[in-house]
Amino acid sequence: MLTTSYPEVLTAQLLFLALLPFVLFAAPRWAILAWLVMGNLDTTGGGTAVAESFGWMNASKGFILPLYLWWRLRNVPGESLSTVPARLWLLLAFYAGLACFWSPFPLAAAKMVGNMLGILLTFAVLERAARKGELSSRMLSLLILASLGLGVLQTLVFKAYGFDGAGRPTRFSSFVTAQQYAAFLVAFLAIVIRHPGFRSFGRILLASALAVALVLNGSRTWFLGAIVVLLIYFWQLHARAFAYSAFSLATVAFGSLLAFNLNPNQGDPFDYASSRLTATMAALMTGEDTPERSGLANLNFRFSVYDGAISELSSASVVELLGGHGTSSGGNVVMRVFPKSYPLEHLDPNRVVHNEWLRALYEWGVLGFSLLLGAVATLSVGLLRRSKIPATKFATMAALSFLPAFVLALSTENVIAGAGNAVTMGLALLISLSWSPQPARSPRPNALYAPSSAH
Repeated sequence: MLTTSYPEVLTAQLLFLALLPFVLFAAPRWAILAWLVMGNLDTTGGGTAVAESFGWMNASKGFILPLYLWWRLRNVPGESLSTVPARLWLLLAFYAGLACFWSPFPLAAAKMVGNMLGILLTFAVLERAARKGELSSRMLSLLILASLGLGVLQTLVFKAYGFDGAGRPTRFSSFVTAQQYAAFLVAFLAIVIRHPGFRSFGRILLASALAVALVLNGSRTWFLGAIVVLLIYFWQLHARAFAYSAFSLATVAFGSLLAFNLNPNQGDPFDYASSRLTATMAALMTGEDTPERSGLANLNFRFSVYDGAISELSSASVVELLGGHGTSSGGNVVMRVFPKSYPLEHLDPNRVVHNEWLRALYEWGVLGFSLLLGAVATLSVGLLRRSKIPATKFATMAALSFLPAFVLALSTENVIAGAGNAVTMGLALLISLSWSPQPARSPRPNALYAPSSAH
């Protein structure tokens, strides 16, 4: 059942198996907590050829377990699946399923569709959990502490999931890619600084720990996202609170960044002294990267893939432009651009384009791109409408402050093939909190964005 020669992947699988009985048999609040902690676990590891393999553990936490939890919460009323964003997302998943028939990677394409349905189930489960009162500040604190603890364990012992290559900084991450883990950290930060259930001392400690973790993680996308989250929060506060909070958080974050960047101790658990964030900033300002390409290597890779996809789109037929090249066909692009680095046996077609807008246009054409854009736009509109409800304003504003980073991640990361991972769980967790508590006089209680039948 456990088939891997990598100790870090084996550890992730053992942690999954340890949490599984809680998801299956514990009381709903503990089952949901255990499942959310699983968002820190990629049980197949990096570099797995999804075109030729099937990871049952990842499939379980992304689709089977949320389906089971949704069934366990079947008596709790829910409306998330009938909202406009959900309906558009379901249409996109349906079309992605049709596009499997002309996909060059049918297994990867099928997994993509399963991921899309699993993301929808994640929203449904967490909405019902919020309505039932299972997402208390205590449960959220346990989730944050467990996630930070797994980050410490993985980074200190294995240093594998945050490893970018020889000579590059080891990035703080749990048993998922560093980018995914950073999304969890930013979602947690948005919750901690706004949730009324946290006391001041605990709020400061958790926010400081999350700020340090983000600096050590080094994700450029989510570091910018954290800045947006904090700026929106500070903008809503009085000037004095803004000054004290900004000074405290900046001191912690940049002090950690400086210490990490200058630490010469080669025995430190973090293998390399340079910081990915400072390396990127220095490369952008000077035009010169480090010898190990710590600052711009991933950016150059992305731009090369983008150029390859755009070049193929420019020569595509009308049918391909409207209907796309097939689900998961983005794998062909990276194989053409980097034939030596990405042979078929090492390819994950769902995690190579690093831009979901471009991927949607390439794989699903104008039709799929329009559905994705519509789902994100209507979700944003729905959150803006809910921000006027006093009883849930804190959670809605937290979700809105997270949304710019999520949209940026759609432009730089692989998010859609992400059921059961930290990125989609983080967004779903924030949005679900806006369903609880509900004001008694709300004309349409609990609706994120009213279904068309309500108009």
